Amino acid sequence: MNVLIADHKQGVITAAEECNPSFDIELGNPLAFEIDGVVSPANTKGIMNGGYDAVLRRFFGLTIEMRVRQYIEKFPISVGEAISVMTGHDKVKFLIITPTVSVTGEGLSGHESVSYSCAYASVIAAHKRNVSYLGMTGLGTGVGGLSIRDAIREQVRGIEDALQEIS
Repeated sequence: MNVLIADHKQGVITAAEECNPSFDIELGNPLAFEIDGVVSPANTKGIMNGGYDAVLRRFFGLTIEMRVRQYIEKFPISVGEAISVMTGHDKVKFLIITPTVSVTGEGLSGHESVSYSCAYASVIAAHKRNVSYLGMTGLGTGVGGLSIRDAIREQVRGIEDALQEIS
């Protein structure tokens, strides 16, 4: 599996490049690349009205949020876990939901280790769905409000650890 971190924030790209990762890094939106899975840095309720989740909701349509919320209502997930939802889109077939923040304030919200957990869990969840190219933004660096440099360092480490485990 290949992984891409793409983000509109130059600070995210710079921080990722400093880690010299084995995967791709690009300035921009992951949806602009030839990915077949994308990561939603969600919340524990599946509400997709802010940050990159709002971009995903506009791209896939409102039904994606309904699908995500129904799934999470039936099978709750915590910050740092990940699940996959089929999108119905021709190109980007899977949305990997990995809450970086908790709506209730519980969990790892507010700490850079959430970036590691979410990145690791996302790669594993995508691998289980046979995603060949997974795109994601900086996890926790937007609405999550984490320190970009620290969060990206943890995210890169999480991706690398997961890639090593699945290879």
